[in-house]
Amino acid sequence: MRRTIILLSLVATVAGAERTVPPRREKALLDWLKAGTYRASYTAEPAVHTSSAGAHGLNVRTYYSPILVEDLRAGRTAFRKGAAMVKELYFGGREQVIGYSLLTKVRRRSGATGRGWIFYETADGTNRAAFFGRGLPVCIGCHRSGMDFLRSEFRP
Repeated sequence: MRRTIILLSLVATVAGAERTVPPRREKALLDWLKAGTYRASYTAEPAVHTSSAGAHGLNVRTYYSPILVEDLRAGRTAFRKGAAMVKELYFGGREQVIGYSLLTKVRRRSGATGRGWIFYETADGTNRAAFFGRGLPVCIGCHRSGMDFLRSEFRP
């Protein structure tokens, strides 16, 4: 009986952790983002605000995964596998999400070219012209200057 309880507890913990890590396939990822799944467990910036870099449109709001929050609070400068950030893109407005940017760490080491991270961005909420992949040059150009490729200044 005790083994069963421990096993069920472990399974529930693992299942909960899996829900906070974004899917690694493009279609499933977009579905996950559109469903707003991350909002239940990710830590959000206080409000939609003007983007400091401007690369992701005029107005944005960033959400950090539980792993990323733990890593930042622990003072880590290299994040653990499973760390993730979602950026909602509002462009000129402040009410309706138009697109998404996401980065999620999929390897223990990031690598000089960011191949330890999956980068994703859709400016229109579809995958027709989305950027998706590990170490994308279009993303790395800016993100390499961040702490382990994280450029957002938000700290929970």
